[in-house]
Amino acid sequence: MDRMDFRIGKLNGRKIVTFSGNDGKRIRIRLNATTPEKAAIEGYQIYLEYREKIERGRSWTIGEIWNAYKLHLGNRPSGRNMVGEGQSIIPVFGDLRPSDITEELVQTYIASRVHRYSGGKVSDGTLWTELGRLRDAIKYAERKHWITANDIRYIPRPQKPEPRDRWLNDDEIVDLLIATSNTPHLHLAIHILLATAGRVGAVLELTWDRVNFEEGTIDLRVAVPGRKKKRAKVPMTDSLRGILLSAKAHATCNHVIEWHDRPIKTIKTAFYRAVADAGLKDVSPHVLRHTAAVRMAAAGCSMERIAAYLGHSDPAITRKVYAKFAPDHLKEEASAVDIGHLMKIAARRGAKMKRTRRNT
Repeated sequence: MDRMDFRIGKLNGRKIVTFSGNDGKRIRIRLNATTPEKAAIEGYQIYLEYREKIERGRSWTIGEIWNAYKLHLGNRPSGRNMVGEGQSIIPVFGDLRPSDITEELVQTYIASRVHRYSGGKVSDGTLWTELGRLRDAIKYAERKHWITANDIRYIPRPQKPEPRDRWLNDDEIVDLLIATSNTPHLHLAIHILLATAGRVGAVLELTWDRVNFEEGTIDLRVAVPGRKKKRAKVPMTDSLRGILLSAKAHATCNHVIEWHDRPIKTIKTAFYRAVADAGLKDVSPHVLRHTAAVRMAAAGCSMERIAAYLGHSDPAITRKVYAKFAPDHLKEEASAVDIGHLMKIAARRGAKMKRTRRNT
């Protein structure tokens, strides 16, 4: 149910609610409410109960469920991603009901799924995400009581691949900066991404009112209903201050990252072109956030402070990913299993045994 298609009226002195039934015929129901406010609430409840009864009673296809779940997610990243994912999922599963899905069909999808443009085999990570989204959509339909647990079939998917442990060293950062020197908006975005350790979305949404030159801070936070990933307010580095002051002097809109007087929704095309020009491989925009965190860990910053910089609500997440980059990581443990002193003892004893054998 995407919109409320009912009307509150009056008949013979009483409040009524009117809406179209599933067969297109008009349904009119008298209300007990006497005020417009209460009538609106009572009418909405009656209409909602009717629509939910209809939705539960009909047979839902995967395509309908997919679209409903996408609408539910709205403008969240997962909802936007469903547009592209649906171009592969819907042609195979769209006309089926959840109960029609078989493991054999899913395995065929896994074996035959290729990239829409290159024609090459997609990664296990892509399949893991697409089939996981299909699972989530079906579970959403169950929560809405459009289907029952008996309608849900097991959907296998490849094992989730380990995340790529990729970050940029100093030379690679220099190469990327040189490759973007003639693309001002991308050059600025890369500086901000590295200096703030912010996510790409946070940087592209950054507006000048949250860049405080007097205080020396950049506030990546913005209130968005339903957003789960946290953002941080971080200090402005000295080098970034100069770059931002120059950008501010030439700004033509309220967003820090702009192109032709307008905010930018994505930097992917320009970024990957620059990555290729710099001769780099396996570098996505998110690698810059990872690079910033690795540099902080290697400099000996505490995991708690790195977590605050990254906007992590739980330092345990930060420690799990970045503790290994700290200069003192597991040094005590390594010392405990260092058998260098035993090797020296073994060498002395071995030499003594050889001398003993020669003398006998």
